[in-house]
Amino acid sequence: MMETDLDLTRPPFPRVDSIDIVICTWNRATQLSQTFDSLTRLIVPYDRQLRIIVVNNNSTDETSEVIDRFAAHKFFVRHRFVSLFEPQQGHTYSRNRAIDHLQSDLVMWTDDDVVVDPFWVQKMINCADDHSEVAFFGGPICAKLQPTCPDWVEENWETLKGCFADRQLGDQPLELSNRCLPYGANFAVRTTVQRAFRFDVNLGRRKESVLGEDELDVMRQMLAADLKGVWTPEARVVHVIDSQRVNEEYIRQYFLGQGRAMIRKGTDWGASQRKLWWSAIGDYLAYRFKRKFAPAPEWLGHLIRSGLAEGQYAELTDTSTPNE
Repeated sequence: MMETDLDLTRPPFPRVDSIDIVICTWNRATQLSQTFDSLTRLIVPYDRQLRIIVVNNNSTDETSEVIDRFAAHKFFVRHRFVSLFEPQQGHTYSRNRAIDHLQSDLVMWTDDDVVVDPFWVQKMINCADDHSEVAFFGGPICAKLQPTCPDWVEENWETLKGCFADRQLGDQPLELSNRCLPYGANFAVRTTVQRAFRFDVNLGRRKESVLGEDELDVMRQMLAADLKGVWTPEARVVHVIDSQRVNEEYIRQYFLGQGRAMIRKGTDWGASQRKLWWSAIGDYLAYRFKRKFAPAPEWLGHLIRSGLAEGQYAELTDTSTPNE
């Protein structure tokens, strides 16, 4: 980030007259259709301009057809709809592609498997206008599990809610910090700030890789630059969880991705490759053994530690280039 760019990000920020909503998507045609449908019910203040930007990250399902169908919807025609295609695989590539096309005062980021509250935009605008000194904002994400959800998930929800992007930081506004940040399905950034802080392509999801961390990395950079963030409790979205993701293998893959991210962020365990390898194997075997008779918190702990150790080991021994 250049110093001249930083100068453009300083408060007080002007009134929010225009908003870009950005959705980056990959092979979630059914869920994307549900997200678009919820957007059509948004209540947008008459004196504000809205655009919806969708970035198709090289999808191979019916995503293109869903985008084309909703592009003709009267809501999107009235508020303007921008469809982009990003051939480089990776969530962060798609997010950076969207940044290149921003034209607003405020960019609101969400995901392709959420249902937004009708007042989502209005509440975020109100908060931004009430806090001209604040650079970025975050709101609640309520994970909606299917009725077929296994009992062990609900019984261990406090441990597992991060796997399903459930984020609740209270019902009152509060200043955000490194230890208290929103998640990627519901946050907003002043556009001048967002242009200065792009997403690290070494982080973020890529196809089935559950790495993430990209939006948290950006927000931490903003805080390090003495910019402020605020929690916006009334700007809500619901994260609709696909039942195929609610299983033990997804949990393992999630924490494997977290292990990789720990190495990239420098927050790893500091263990040798050999120790990580044996930790991954030992905890995985303990998980498989205790799964038969032990209470869920016990075997789940082994599954989580195994994933974290394997992720760190995989990252340390990965000979491919970061952007592959």
